[in-house]
Formats: sequence, structure tokens, C-alpha cells
Amino acid sequence: MLDNSQFNILIVDDERFNIEVVMGYLEEEKYTLSFASNGKDALHGAFKKSFDLILLDINMPQMDGFEVIKRLKDDASTKGIPVIFLSAMDDIDSITRAFAEGAVDYISKPFNGLELIARVRTQIELRKYVLELQEKQSKLAKLAATDQLTSLPNRLHFMSTLKKKCKAIVNVPSRLSLAYFKIDHMHKINDLYGYRNGDKIIAKVAKLMGENILKNDFAARIFGGEFVILMSDTSIEAAQSKARKIQRIVADAKILETKITFSIGVSEYKKSQEHEKFVMITERLMEASRKDGGNSISL
Repeated sequence: MLDNSQFNILIVDDERFNIEVVMGYLEEEKYTLSFASNGKDALHGAFKKSFDLILLDINMPQMDGFEVIKRLKDDASTKGIPVIFLSAMDDIDSITRAFAEGAVDYISKPFNGLELIARVRTQIELRKYVLELQEKQSKLAKLAATDQLTSLPNRLHFMSTLKKKCKAIVNVPSRLSLAYFKIDHMHKINDLYGYRNGDKIIAKVAKLMGENILKNDFAARIFGGEFVILMSDTSIEAAQSKARKIQRIVADAKILETKITFSIGVSEYKKSQEHEKFVMITERLMEASRKDGGNSISL
């Protein structure tokens, strides 16, 4: 749960007394408060630090509040910051222009302290809601892209990543290789040890894979005892060497006192090839390895 101290508010006014009054009212709310005494410093601060709300005076020398908000809204990094105008200008034209420029609220000076607190609180609560919603959406997206048994990316995530990488190669030539792994005799393992222990084996294999790939490699579980490792900037020879290393590490681990072996297919992406075809070719190579008895690599 987010608390008020996590929200940054910038107060902009050329009169020090006005800044102190506003800060005096808002300090009790425990927000993190900053201030600027002119438009130039306000913009510098906003571009440098992330603010959740800006309280902005209109009538300032050199650069008034209208110019400040215009520049904020013209920049992608700051256009989403809500702005409340605090101004002695209470004519209808100024208020109308303030909202037209993108302000979310307008409070006329001299203002009531309780009114100021309430209106600021409203904007911060809206900000809290948006951030919490974004966090939930991020968690749901991650959940949808993750294999629940192994915590590796799932097939959906893998295919999406592969498509992007293949598309990028059309514009930026690069070597991209894929290794397709299938645990040999998985059905016999399940029959011998039970599906629960079979899942433990799959999870352990996934953990070993994740721990022994390079930073730029991408490992995923496709389904059952089938995995893939996508290797950027990697030739088919280098990919074969990496696959053999994984094969050796898993076999030496002797999970549940059992030597786990793989049937493996390795192929290199050909420019303009459909990403689905790339996977299909690699899977067929894996199946060829499996038909030859497994525990081998086909190129």
C-alpha cells in the first residue's frame, strides 16, 4: 500500500511567503515537498525529478505559469504530471485558459487551507489509484507470460519474443539460433516416479537451464518436458556448444538419482524466414534426434 511520503509535490511561486504557507498546510499530510521560485527552475526540476503533482502560480516574472504548463505538456516525460494552479488571478478568462492549457484544478488566492489539502488529496488519491492499477496490470501480464511450474517464460511469451527478434533481424543483420530440448522418455519417468515427482524433475531442469544460460539468451518452457533456448548473436556452432553444455550439466545433476537426457534440435535463423517456420524446423530436428534414440543433438 502506497503512503503519502512516496508522492512528490512541487510548489512553484515567486513569493517565498506563499511557498511557506502552502508547505505549512501540506507538511501534515506527509508528502515529499519541493519548491521552485521561478518558471525556469520549476521546469529544470520537473525534467530532472519525477513529480506526482505540481502546484503552480500564474503571475511570475520572466516565465509565467501558462508558459510553464505549456512546456510541461509539450514534453513526453512531464505531460502526465497533474497541475493545480494557485493564483490571485480569479477572472474567468484566466481560469478558462488554465484548464485549456491542461490544468486539473484551479484554486484562487487567498485560499482556504482545508480546501487546499482536500484538492491536493484528491489528486494524490487519483495518482495512487492509477499506480496501483498499473502494478496489478503488470503482475497480471507477468502471470500470463510465465509458466507456473517452472517460473520460466511460457510458450506465448517465447513466441512473442521470437517474433520481435526475427523482425528486428530484417533491419539489423544478426545471427539468431534456437535450441529445442525435449526430456527423453518423460512418459516412462512419470510412470516410474509419478507425475508429482515428474513435475519436480521438470522444475529442476528449468532451474538448471535458467542458471546456466548467458544474459542475452532466452529460455522458456513450451509444454511438458519441452524447452527452448533462444540465443542472440550466436552461430549454429556456438548454439550447439551451449546446448551440449546444458545437456551435460543436467545429466550430471542426476535429479532424483536419475540421469536426465535430452533430444535436442538446433538451427540458425534465415533472414526473412517466418518465425513459426523457424520453430517448426528446430522442433523437427529435435524429433529426428529423439527417433535416433535421444541423448543427442541434430543440426
